[in-house]
Amino acid sequence: MTLEFKKHSDELIVVYSPMYGVDEILDKIMSDDGYSIKNTFWIDKNFLRGFDIYDEDTICFSIGKYVEGYVEINKEVFGTSHTFFFGENIKFNQRMFVANRNVSILSKIDHVIDDDIYIGGEKQENKYCMPYEEFKRLIDIFPNSTELTKYVHKRIAGVVKEFVPKCDRYEHIYEKYVRERESLYTSIDDSASYNKRIKLEQFKIALGELKELLSEGEVLVESTWQQRVHNILQLIYPQYILCDREISFSGVDGNNKRPDFIMVDANGFIDVMEIKKPTVEILSRQPLYRNNYVPSREFSGTVQQIEKYIFCLTALNREKDVFFRKLNERLPDGIVPQVVNPKGILLLGRSENFNEQQRRDFELIRRQYKNIADIMTYDDLTVRFERIIQALGNDLE
Repeated sequence: MTLEFKKHSDELIVVYSPMYGVDEILDKIMSDDGYSIKNTFWIDKNFLRGFDIYDEDTICFSIGKYVEGYVEINKEVFGTSHTFFFGENIKFNQRMFVANRNVSILSKIDHVIDDDIYIGGEKQENKYCMPYEEFKRLIDIFPNSTELTKYVHKRIAGVVKEFVPKCDRYEHIYEKYVRERESLYTSIDDSASYNKRIKLEQFKIALGELKELLSEGEVLVESTWQQRVHNILQLIYPQYILCDREISFSGVDGNNKRPDFIMVDANGFIDVMEIKKPTVEILSRQPLYRNNYVPSREFSGTVQQIEKYIFCLTALNREKDVFFRKLNERLPDGIVPQVVNPKGILLLGRSENFNEQQRRDFELIRRQYKNIADIMTYDDLTVRFERIIQALGNDLE
């Protein structure tokens, strides 16, 4: 199976010589579904080209056109969101497009850029440009099978970020892998420092994801928002070995109750977590009584809801066996779920624009709810992450 790249008229043509003949492949190309070659080139009949100079055992298809000193690669062939332009004098070969395990190189680069990119050729004003020598370097270091599975974006971004802004957000994902390749024979002090650095990277990643959610999360439905925020919160509450949103239990009113998350710690004790979106109003807009701010109706209703969950958990009787059986199916062997003075965790709203009076009143309100172990806003959570990161960083200096 070979791929040759030829210029014909104003198009870049790939001459494909399959191992076992062309008839069956041509049938698929001519169908409505089209055909994928090496999991990189998707072609249908519109891209086929027939030239007398090629024999009957080859298939010719177009992947781009020559225009103004560049070859404009067809996005439809590679399934990319952005357009790639290669200098017209570049000698094309298969390694430029297909990596180990038939991975599309352009498709992977497409994930870490946010605009069209020019590779080689003369620079275009106000465009992302990458020297061809750097692109060849990227191909040379393109991840092997193991690296590709988990760390491909970082390796690409490490080369591309110099020429395309905003790619470096993928680099931290690779740091753990790099450290794991270091010597296993480290001193106790080195091992402790190693673990702290991993922890520091985890909190930095989580903080970045949280800030990205807060800036772009308005479009997310609440269930998706809750799951993504919950994944971030697990760093703050590592004592919980099970956090499940699919488990309900019977309430004292006869109706099933389903908190956002049922959580079980390493000793089997059960707590509940409610995650609301940052748009939830926490306090009244104006001080209503002797210049004091009072909880908003939505905040009060959420607190009442979580307190009712706690009360219903404590009051479980004959339904307890069914509820515990569901938990046991998800828990490791040897851990017995127990309801003993359950606590609640509540995340909602924003507090960054609170004035001093609002901050004091909100703190007083939080302290009134003894059954809820933690009531915090998204700004509280952000500050908590920032302080942990600062403390870990100071400890490593």
